[in-house]
Amino acid sequence: MEFTISGRIRQRGRRQIGWSVPGIAGSTAWALTAGDELRGTALFALGFCVVVLLLGIHELRRLRRPFRLRLDEYGVGLPDVRLPWDAVESIALRYRERSAEEPETSVRPPRLVLRLTPEADPDRPGGPRDLRGPGGPANATPRRSRPLPWPTAPTAPSGGGTTGTADELTLVNCADLDQSLAELVGALHEFAGHRFESAPRSVLPPGPRDRYDPHLGGAERRFTVEDGNLARLLLLLAATAASLAPFLVGHLRGAPPGPEALYVLWALLALLFGRLSFRAGRRWRRPLRLRIGPDGIGLREPGGEEVFLRWTDLGAVTTAPLPDSLDRRPFLTVYAAPGADLPLTAPFLSDGHRGYGLIRLDRLPEQGQGVPAALRAFAADRYTSRS
Repeated sequence: MEFTISGRIRQRGRRQIGWSVPGIAGSTAWALTAGDELRGTALFALGFCVVVLLLGIHELRRLRRPFRLRLDEYGVGLPDVRLPWDAVESIALRYRERSAEEPETSVRPPRLVLRLTPEADPDRPGGPRDLRGPGGPANATPRRSRPLPWPTAPTAPSGGGTTGTADELTLVNCADLDQSLAELVGALHEFAGHRFESAPRSVLPPGPRDRYDPHLGGAERRFTVEDGNLARLLLLLAATAASLAPFLVGHLRGAPPGPEALYVLWALLALLFGRLSFRAGRRWRRPLRLRIGPDGIGLREPGGEEVFLRWTDLGAVTTAPLPDSLDRRPFLTVYAAPGADLPLTAPFLSDGHRGYGLIRLDRLPEQGQGVPAALRAFAADRYTSRS
């Protein structure tokens, strides 16, 4: 299967040029006719449009070097080199950290990176030195973790939670691909097989993925934290009824329940206790519950809706402290499978893979001691206690 970037880059470059040219014309006319007070603003707008124009020209210049990524049963094909699968140790989609201005739920498109085997080291005598670029090793300039539409010199990527090695290549930024991320993931599953990295190496259990039948684990395991404070709910309901009593008495007598200030006070108390009663009732009816079964993991926070994660959308599951966290208590942590969108927020990155801390185990009955056994029963090919 082949993947290209020309259409996406051409569209982006033309759009930037199309917006910048009228902006330059308008800003120039504004700067020539504006007074001294507004001329600085007009020059700033002109400079901004010029920068956008240069970015558009740069995008179109990238089309001079054609790019085509081919994945098939023989290996990875690029415009200037072809790598057999025997030369590939692993291939993965690595995400980068979002910027401070981006929303918490946003996920930046990943990069497709490839790690070579030691035998395929381009610096080794007789190794595939063409990997240094179309100009050959003499014209190679190492670029550190910069996603380009052609293979870069082998460097250790930096940033975004990625801990690369000296034999890792950035093949393409997936935001530039004309094809969808789902098509790329499907091709990698089909042709790369076990070389396709689905989660950080530190949390991947040994053995092949997707060959274990979770239905062999038996009946679904449930871990429910019953909200036994029924007395608190009854007390709130009684307080709500007491706050509404003056209104009922006033209605029966045909007169308001006392002075206007007291009327407002009783109304506020009724609203407050009614709201607290509603929340307490929801928590009592829908307590904290974790369930692990043949289809996946379901988590319901007290009084909330359940979030369900299917095994096919999970690359790995751990019961260990969160990476790079001062809290050393174990969490049930899940890692999204490549290309999967989980209904969760606030991901962290580990080796470029998205992870989510679902729940701290000590919030579950018996400190969550039964969770590892349930995960081993239903997700033996994804579960590990390491972090």
